[in-house]
Amino acid sequence: MWKDPIVQEARKAGEELARQADYNLHAFFQKLRKNEKEGFFAVPKRVVSKKRVKVPQMPDVR
Repeated sequence: MWKDPIVQEARKAGEELARQADYNLHAFFQKLRKNEKEGFFAVPKRVVSKKRVKVPQMPDVR
């Protein structure tokens, strides 16, 4: 069976975080919230294009 390397990496990271929290779910989420507040990772920002795209109008076929 094929294994997705991205999924494997995410599972490995989750396992490492669980191990650091001694497999305590409460401690696991506390650490995630703490990391989120301290900004240990970058959250991508949505880029809005200023270029307008014209959508073609459907012809009136009445």
